[in-house]
Amino acid sequence: MTAPKLSRHNNFDAIRILAAAAVIFGHAHPLTRSAEVVVLGNSVQALAVKVFFVVSGFLIATSWQLDPNPVRYLRKRALRIFPGLAWLLALSVLVLGPVLTTQPLGAYFTDGGTWRYFWSNLLLNPVYALGGLFPANPYPNAVNGSLWSLPVEFLMYLVMPCVLAFARIGGNAALFVAFSIGLAVASLFALRTGHPPPTQVYYGTGLASVLDVAPYFFLGSLFAVTSLYRILNTGFALFLVGLFAFFQPSAEVAKELALYIVLPVAVLSLGVANTPYLNRAGRFGDFSYGLYLYGFVLQQAFLFFFPMQSALQNAACALVASFVLAWISWHLVEAPALRLKKKRVALQNIQAQERT
Repeated sequence: MTAPKLSRHNNFDAIRILAAAAVIFGHAHPLTRSAEVVVLGNSVQALAVKVFFVVSGFLIATSWQLDPNPVRYLRKRALRIFPGLAWLLALSVLVLGPVLTTQPLGAYFTDGGTWRYFWSNLLLNPVYALGGLFPANPYPNAVNGSLWSLPVEFLMYLVMPCVLAFARIGGNAALFVAFSIGLAVASLFALRTGHPPPTQVYYGTGLASVLDVAPYFFLGSLFAVTSLYRILNTGFALFLVGLFAFFQPSAEVAKELALYIVLPVAVLSLGVANTPYLNRAGRFGDFSYGLYLYGFVLQQAFLFFFPMQSALQNAACALVASFVLAWISWHLVEAPALRLKKKRVALQNIQAQERT
């Protein structure tokens, strides 16, 4: 198993930004109690999150194969997730909360739930209510519903190297392929066959939520650890998209199975391509994580002030405001944190040269 060679000029930044914008657009519908847009049995926001998981699975598996050191691997993942998350939570608790809470300020700051919101979410144990915020919104009390996916993402970071390690012991990728297919089958059976979905909640996250997106992380990873990488081609991807658009399945299992096939091929084929304009989406910074983190809470804030907003108005306002906060987060918090990763690698190289 060898990692695919990616061009420095690819479209992954553009895909992530578009997916984050789609999450904001999709969330605007349940937040305003509007009818949701559905594609192959998935809401727009659910589909966009699955795009994130496909991209993440592919890039994280590639990164692990290039440097399979557990300490460096986890450090990279932590520097990507936690600084931006901590900044978001601090702004939510210390700025947004005091301004918008319906509680007296003294009660807000002495409420254990206020600080539980910060620390639990920072430890990836989702908590959605923050003292006195948004009780009268159309979608009441939920401050940031997007946080549910972060523990699932981090769980994938932990599981994927373990499965890859077992596959390497066997000398080929067969075990990894079997695990990925088995996970997809388990998800189909649990969520799409008409059986009651699993209601178990572990560490603040429902098992159904994990099963819904985890297969996409591993399907994306498959393209990084097997020869499937060679079939990534925009022409082939367009053919698949057109085929399933023309022959739309009606059964829930068939819809999700179609998505298992089309989504990774389409997303990764576009991602590895070098398309003019799209390949420059990240030249000012990677704002996708910030857009994803800030979108929901800003949508709720706009609905607090303008409860009669339409879904489109809500999405447009939140998208503009999220871009501003994502820009600030990237340049003040996320990028400086990621530079620590590069400095550490440079220091390790110097130390290694001094020992020779």
